[in-house]
Amino acid sequence: MRTTVKTGMLIILAGALIAILGIAWIATRPGDESQSCREFYSGMENPPAAALEWCQAGGYFSWQSTLPENAGYGALNIFHVCQGNPEHPAVLMIHGYPTSSYDYADLAKELSRDHYVCALDTPGYGFSDKPKHGYRYSIFDDARLVDEYIREVARLDEVVLLTHDKGDSVGLALLQIYQAYDDRPYTITHHFVTNGNIYLPLAQLTLAQKALLNPTLGPLLSSLVSGDTLASGLARQVYARQLPQAEIDALASIFGYQDGMTVQHDIIKYLNERTENEVVWLAALGRSDVPATIIWGELDAVAPLAVPDYAWAKYLQDRDAPAAYWRIPCADHYLQVDEPELIARILRTTLAGDLSPSERGGADCQAVRVH
Repeated sequence: MRTTVKTGMLIILAGALIAILGIAWIATRPGDESQSCREFYSGMENPPAAALEWCQAGGYFSWQSTLPENAGYGALNIFHVCQGNPEHPAVLMIHGYPTSSYDYADLAKELSRDHYVCALDTPGYGFSDKPKHGYRYSIFDDARLVDEYIREVARLDEVVLLTHDKGDSVGLALLQIYQAYDDRPYTITHHFVTNGNIYLPLAQLTLAQKALLNPTLGPLLSSLVSGDTLASGLARQVYARQLPQAEIDALASIFGYQDGMTVQHDIIKYLNERTENEVVWLAALGRSDVPATIIWGELDAVAPLAVPDYAWAKYLQDRDAPAAYWRIPCADHYLQVDEPELIARILRTTLAGDLSPSERGGADCQAVRVH
């Protein structure tokens, strides 16, 4: 009886969310079977220009999940982009949930003038494959993917790591792999961590996130919510600047690749993995010998300042390897979209060893190094 009541309440909550978000019931989806983003956009009369440009800048490589339960799915097509001169210092960018490497398009354009900038979409995101029907998405699997990408695909001897949101956890899990090497095949020269709930007890998850994570409600919402709805909701909630409609359309189209909305419940379960492992992952950051810098948009209500403050005080402030902490008062969760030129300047000055206490961005925005 209690189970029936609980399920009924979840269905009521789903109805309320559908009403609030303006989601129409979709009995069936047309099904996108595209094997590449170029094929996907070739079928559109007027594809979003910015998303198409990002697609055309990249390519694909094959990768097999390391998890036994995913063995039956075969190799996945993984999308990646590298821009700039390969002779320049390399920067690898790892995206968050629910978006993709496209988050870094503006920052990559800025940094590629003097860096070799690479980014990839982890499985279930962006223009990479989105396997369904029980495929297990995993932070640990993503970290192994990134490790292989550095070694075998991009073939980087030295790399600067820049992570965001879910990508922060991927980067921390990658640190565990990196620290376990007896003879490291590459060198992480600096580790930049940006807005993400790396310590969930201090997070402020949204109602939508909690609903998508719910084992009963999440699959239902994943079958109902459109890419347009998700993109519009993100545009209202997690950016400091107003996104133009063309940018919202670009995000929506990327969510639509291989019916990406239908895997939202599956990919957001990374939060459960983060809950189980975040203390171990943060401990890896605390003992890391890689110089690290936190850069945080202060307007973020989902990953509030309490999160980086905690990570700094407990794991970075007193460790042996160098560390720094920047705040950007004019940036929200997607700080790399809000202030790409400012983020690029902080990266450049940090890597050059410049301990400047502040950097100025657009509209008289000033980032401050608090530690």
